[in-house]
Amino acid sequence: MKWLLFLYPWLELWSLIELGAQTSATTAMLWVLGAGVLGIVLFRLAGRQTLEHLQQAQRVGALSQQLLMGNVARLVAGALLIVPGLISDALAMAVLIAPLRVLLTKLLTRGSANTHYSHYQGQGQRSEFYSGPRNNHFEDDGATLEGEFESVPPEPQRSDRESAAPLEHNPSDRD
Repeated sequence: MKWLLFLYPWLELWSLIELGAQTSATTAMLWVLGAGVLGIVLFRLAGRQTLEHLQQAQRVGALSQQLLMGNVARLVAGALLIVPGLISDALAMAVLIAPLRVLLTKLLTRGSANTHYSHYQGQGQRSEFYSGPRNNHFEDDGATLEGEFESVPPEPQRSDRESAAPLEHNPSDRD
């Protein structure tokens, strides 16, 4: 993953150089300018629509997740279009096309669910609460709880004599 973060800017630069070499430098510059302007327009449009949907949801009292996800997809696509390069532009187009967006979401969430739980299993923690990959086929009430847990050792068991012994009352103790 670290190599990808290191290589990504170089790949974007290489793609623009290749575009300029195959066509002309003017075409590459116009591509970057046009994609940047389109990204800014998409970003502003998605932001405005998101605010309108949130205001409408506040009035009605129900928030449609599908409408919000479409707006978030436009925000992500706008941000990707603002980044100069052909790779980010191709990713932006993939995010804008709904079937490809669903496929990308499944690919990204499948990888992150497995690494999240393997972190806890690798530290010697008890994994009796997790028995495989996440199952997303259940009713979701919209609440997500995140946090850390700590194993608490069980209390020592008392012998029969200790549990049967009455508590002694000390007269010096006052309420």
